[in-house]
Amino acid sequence: MLGMHEEVYRGILFLRMRGDFTRRSVSPFEKKLEFLLHHQGMHYFVFNFEEVHHFDKIGISIFEKQVDEILLECGKVAICGLDHFKRNTLFHHENLYFVQNEWDACNYLYL
Repeated sequence: MLGMHEEVYRGILFLRMRGDFTRRSVSPFEKKLEFLLHHQGMHYFVFNFEEVHHFDKIGISIFEKQVDEILLECGKVAICGLDHFKRNTLFHHENLYFVQNEWDACNYLYL
Protein backbone atom coordinates (compact mmCIF):
# COMPACT_ATOMS: atom_id res chain seq x y z
CA MET A 1 0.00 0.00 0.00
CA LEU A 2 1.16 3.53 -0.78
CA GLY A 3 0.50 6.39 1.59
CA MET A 4 0.84 9.99 0.46
CA HIS A 5 1.05 13.29 2.28
CA GLU A 6 0.99 16.54 0.36
CA GLU A 7 1.96 20.05 1.31
CA VAL A 8 2.17 23.22 -0.75
CA TYR A 9 4.83 25.76 0.14
CA ARG A 10 5.46 28.85 -2.00
CA GLY A 11 3.76 27.31 -5.01
CA ILE A 12 5.74 24.07 -4.81
CA LEU A 13 3.91 20.82 -4.11
CA PHE A 14 5.77 18.50 -1.75
CA LEU A 15 4.46 14.95 -2.08
CA ARG A 16 5.82 12.55 0.53
CA MET A 17 5.21 8.86 -0.04
CA ARG A 18 5.59 5.86 2.22
CA GLY A 19 5.05 2.16 1.79
CA ASP A 20 5.31 0.28 -1.51
CA PHE A 21 5.45 1.95 -4.92
CA THR A 22 4.29 -0.92 -7.12
CA ARG A 23 1.82 -1.46 -9.94
CA ARG A 24 -0.82 -2.45 -7.39
CA SER A 25 -0.46 0.68 -5.28
CA VAL A 26 0.41 3.39 -7.82
CA SER A 27 -3.14 4.12 -9.06
CA PRO A 28 -3.93 6.74 -6.37
CA PHE A 29 -0.63 8.44 -7.18
CA GLU A 30 -1.54 8.67 -10.88
CA LYS A 31 -4.99 10.08 -10.13
CA LYS A 32 -3.62 12.65 -7.69
CA LEU A 33 -0.98 13.86 -10.15
CA GLU A 34 -3.46 14.09 -12.99
CA PHE A 35 -5.76 16.21 -10.82
CA LEU A 36 -2.98 18.48 -9.54
CA LEU A 37 -1.38 18.99 -12.94
CA HIS A 38 -4.42 19.35 -15.18
CA HIS A 39 -7.12 20.68 -12.87
CA GLN A 40 -5.17 22.65 -10.27
CA GLY A 41 -2.41 23.89 -12.60
CA MET A 42 0.52 22.89 -10.38
CA HIS A 43 3.89 22.94 -12.17
CA TYR A 44 6.49 22.56 -9.43
CA PHE A 45 6.73 19.18 -7.71
CA VAL A 46 9.00 17.62 -5.10
CA PHE A 47 8.64 13.86 -4.73
CA ASN A 48 10.03 12.42 -1.52
CA PHE A 49 10.64 8.66 -1.59
CA GLU A 50 12.61 8.42 1.67
CA GLU A 51 9.96 6.23 3.31
CA VAL A 52 9.19 4.04 0.29
CA HIS A 53 10.41 0.53 0.99
CA HIS A 54 9.75 -1.29 -2.27
CA PHE A 55 9.65 -0.36 -5.95
CA ASP A 56 8.93 -2.57 -8.90
CA LYS A 57 9.68 -1.96 -12.59
CA ILE A 58 6.09 -1.10 -13.42
CA GLY A 59 5.90 1.40 -10.56
CA ILE A 60 9.10 3.11 -11.77
CA SER A 61 7.78 3.09 -15.34
CA ILE A 62 4.50 4.72 -14.31
CA PHE A 63 6.37 7.29 -12.24
CA GLU A 64 8.60 8.11 -15.20
CA LYS A 65 5.52 8.57 -17.39
CA GLN A 66 3.99 10.95 -14.85
CA VAL A 67 7.20 12.97 -14.55
CA ASP A 68 7.40 13.17 -18.34
CA GLU A 69 3.86 14.56 -18.42
CA ILE A 70 4.80 17.23 -15.87
CA LEU A 71 7.87 18.22 -17.87
CA LEU A 72 5.84 18.40 -21.09
CA GLU A 73 3.58 20.92 -19.33
CA CYS A 74 6.71 23.08 -18.68
CA GLY A 75 6.90 22.02 -15.05
CA LYS A 76 9.90 21.27 -12.86
CA VAL A 77 10.46 18.21 -10.69
CA ALA A 78 12.83 17.49 -7.82
CA ILE A 79 13.19 13.96 -6.45
CA CYS A 80 14.72 12.95 -3.14
CA GLY A 81 15.09 9.63 -1.40
CA LEU A 82 16.03 7.48 -4.40
CA ASP A 83 19.19 5.45 -4.34
CA HIS A 84 21.79 5.80 -7.09
CA PHE A 85 20.57 2.75 -9.01
CA LYS A 86 16.96 3.98 -9.22
CA ARG A 87 18.14 7.44 -10.25
CA ASN A 88 20.02 5.94 -13.18
CA THR A 89 16.93 4.08 -14.38
CA LEU A 90 15.04 7.36 -14.78
CA PHE A 91 15.62 9.60 -17.76
CA HIS A 92 17.43 12.91 -17.44
CA HIS A 93 15.99 16.29 -18.33
CA GLU A 94 17.06 19.87 -17.70
CA ASN A 95 14.05 20.45 -15.41
CA LEU A 96 14.44 17.19 -13.46
CA TYR A 97 16.62 17.40 -10.35
CA PHE A 98 17.82 14.71 -7.97
CA VAL A 99 18.38 16.25 -4.54
CA GLN A 100 19.46 15.04 -1.11
CA ASN A 101 16.41 16.35 0.75
CA GLU A 102 13.36 18.56 0.37
CA TRP A 103 15.20 21.66 1.54
CA ASP A 104 17.72 21.33 -1.32
CA ALA A 105 14.82 21.19 -3.77
CA CYS A 106 13.96 24.79 -2.93
CA ASN A 107 17.30 25.83 -4.48
CA TYR A 108 16.19 24.42 -7.84
CA LEU A 109 12.48 25.11 -7.86
CA TYR A 110 11.44 28.70 -7.55
CA LEU A 111 8.75 30.87 -9.09
